[in-house]
Amino acid sequence: MAKLFTIVLGNPEHGWLPVDFQSKEFLLDFAASDVLNDPTEELYNVVTKLGEKETRRITWWLEPAAYFFDFEKNGQTITLVISETNDLNNKNCEEKKLFRIEGNEKEILQPFRAVLKQFFSQTHDEKHWPYQLDKNKISSL
Repeated sequence: MAKLFTIVLGNPEHGWLPVDFQSKEFLLDFAASDVLNDPTEELYNVVTKLGEKETRRITWWLEPAAYFFDFEKNGQTITLVISETNDLNNKNCEEKKLFRIEGNEKEILQPFRAVLKQFFSQTHDEKHWPYQLDKNKISSL
């Protein structure tokens, strides 16, 4: 079975985390800030705690723009919707949907678990990325 997409978390530098998301029809390459939130912790919570008929969001802040990865579980189907806003701080700024994909847990959540495990198996200087996942969380991935 072919992969639906690939996701790569690069080496952070000065508080910016490179993220590369690719599918056949879509490419998103950006660097997320560490200032407003910890998107890696948000990602961990989504891929390990997504409940039935629940939607969870990861915010990748670009200062001031942002990308959102919304995950929803409905039975065996996991839906990922990627959207963007031009200004996260402006409540009047509309979100624009960019991409939508559906699959099962193995197809949608497992690639994110794998990339988190890989990312946190490396050591990152705190000045470049101040966040770390607890070792128990990493081993649970």
